[in-house]
Amino acid sequence: MLVCPIRHLTGIPCPTCGMTRSFMAIAQGNLAQAVAENLFGPILFVSFGIVAVHITVELLTKRRIIAFYCHLLKQRKLQIIGLFIVLTYYIIRLYKLSQTGEMYFSFINSPLGKLIF
Repeated sequence: MLVCPIRHLTGIPCPTCGMTRSFMAIAQGNLAQAVAENLFGPILFVSFGIVAVHITVELLTKRRIIAFYCHLLKQRKLQIIGLFIVLTYYIIRLYKLSQTGEMYFSFINSPLGKLIF
């Protein structure tokens, strides 16, 4: 399996940690597990599917198709709102890990934690 370099070095998950496991759970048909691994996994999976279909249709028809989401992705306000939502979710995940003590023990046992302590 692939290992997140940030989590490996620090013991602290990055904002996208769990995304691969989420995609694997979706591929196995386990949506509840996919959401548990990373809330944005199913959203990103569906987005990739839509874009794949869009690109396939463009290649088959040999003409450019402007979809509604093309305009949405270019709007600065929506980009900022999306970033805010992702970072808020990340902060909540870190808070939950800190409350259980898991983040502390993961950091202490990481290469960076061993170097510091």
